[in-house]
Amino acid sequence: MAQSIPKEFINHLLEKVNIVDVINGYVKLEKKGNDYWARCPFHNEKTSSFSVSESKQFYYCFGCGATGNAITFIMEHTNKTYPEAIEELANSVGMDIPRTRESNEKYEAKKTIQNALEDAKKLFTDNLKRSEKAINYLKNRNISGNTAKQFEIGYSEDDFHNLGRALGENYSESNLIDAGLLVKKDKNSYDKFRDRIMFPIFDIYGKVIAFGGRDISGDKKIDVAKYMNSPETSLFSKKKVLYNLHIAKADKISKDTLLIVEGYMDVIALHQSGVNNVVATLGTAVTPDNLEQCFKYTKEIICCFDGDRAGKDAAWKGVRNIMSVIKDGNNISFVFLPEGRDPDDIVNEGGKDLWLKYIEQKVSLEDFIYNKYSDEVNLETAAGKTQYLQKIEELLKPLKAPIFKKILHESLNDRIGSKYLPPSELKDPKKEKISSNKAKSPLQKAILILLHHPSINIDEELLSDKRIASNEGVILLKSIAKNISESQPTNLGRIIENFRNDEKNYKTLEKISVMETIDLEWPEKEFNACLCLVIKNFLKEELKNVDPLNLEKFSNIQREIYEIQEKAKNY
Repeated sequence: MAQSIPKEFINHLLEKVNIVDVINGYVKLEKKGNDYWARCPFHNEKTSSFSVSESKQFYYCFGCGATGNAITFIMEHTNKTYPEAIEELANSVGMDIPRTRESNEKYEAKKTIQNALEDAKKLFTDNLKRSEKAINYLKNRNISGNTAKQFEIGYSEDDFHNLGRALGENYSESNLIDAGLLVKKDKNSYDKFRDRIMFPIFDIYGKVIAFGGRDISGDKKIDVAKYMNSPETSLFSKKKVLYNLHIAKADKISKDTLLIVEGYMDVIALHQSGVNNVVATLGTAVTPDNLEQCFKYTKEIICCFDGDRAGKDAAWKGVRNIMSVIKDGNNISFVFLPEGRDPDDIVNEGGKDLWLKYIEQKVSLEDFIYNKYSDEVNLETAAGKTQYLQKIEELLKPLKAPIFKKILHESLNDRIGSKYLPPSELKDPKKEKISSNKAKSPLQKAILILLHHPSINIDEELLSDKRIASNEGVILLKSIAKNISESQPTNLGRIIENFRNDEKNYKTLEKISVMETIDLEWPEKEFNACLCLVIKNFLKEELKNVDPLNLEKFSNIQREIYEIQEKAKNY
């Protein structure tokens, strides 16, 4: 759908919405000078480093580097897809999204699946009310009627065609198969879930997108899975969904800590005992998608696993997955429960108080890493210490949080009395320079000026100079100029949005857009002077490769350098 929404509509939408109003609906903004400021909603901080520019229709966080326009903010803050973000913004200003036939068909297909799942949920909850067997199972698991109602727990009858018969009038067989409710084998279709307690799985907005079913048949003669999830559909991917996140994220405690456990019943039992900041994976290890979702709502994730080998292996997968996700200010720790005991067992024995005692025994990320690697090598020997340091180096490679990475590295090294620094940390003091977020080349500066001053007059002769025609930066610069000419975007946010489908250039423009800018009295002259310098630098490089004995070519290039220097004086 994203590709089928006309660019003209997206440009018109961004022109109509005000990014300040959009973000202020989620985060309290305070005006200081020309811009608006707040504590960043994408990482934890004590001071306001999140800036919103009304004139540029763009936001930027000086702490974590988050950046984008109104569409990007909705996507990142509410975990919506690109089409969903556009739809929300369009609805907010009363605009109808023009849809192509193809996108409309996809939209209607998803809507049909959503409706089928909603009707199936109602059928399952009605079935539960009539099933003494299912009600007794929940009672035996100490799940109250109120809790069952809150989580909309249901029951699928021990019948191959109960759901098919009930929903067949409103949905085709293919509709119900696409929704993951029916299974087709050979030429026959039948209900996927039979004689199971049904747990609706919701997306972040509280819409049912799948089901989990717990077998209660008790038939040991037939080999059936104790738990079963819906198959992957256009609405559901188990690696990307956490059970109960739509409820847990609203809990006040979740802003500080979010617990991840391994099953539906664990979540439900904990919630019933008063622990509301809890979610569950859907039969998989904790994935990067899971972690990214959680860190949008909390400062610390605590992963709760069984204390057996399988639990520790699952926790270690979580450690590896966190490395590409965690940012400075985030925290993750682990709780290992006694072998064979689930959170469900613990709260049934001692309630919330007993559970919190286990949480107090959480293991920090650095402790977990040290414990694992120190068990795998002999730290009494130099070779063992070397292996330990190599493991640490390899594990932390994907970590992009510079402050956290440095501290974690030092902490893990100190535990074995090592002062070793990884190669990336070894710097030549003579070569070390103070880094800054300024444009590092005349071409970057030219792009930055054009992004901030789209109405300047460009010397087309310079921009079209054949000597720099193959330069990737110049090609991008031409694309920006063409975009401005055709779409006439009025601000930085709209210019960059027009490159969203061009991933490489979109990322490049995002990086350049947040570089330090200075107030230019004559941005037009500065821009064209930058183009002159780009040409001059090209000629100087070419001159280096010319044989000085080739006097004609050597003198021609020198002449061209002189000419471009003279032209630059006009700017």
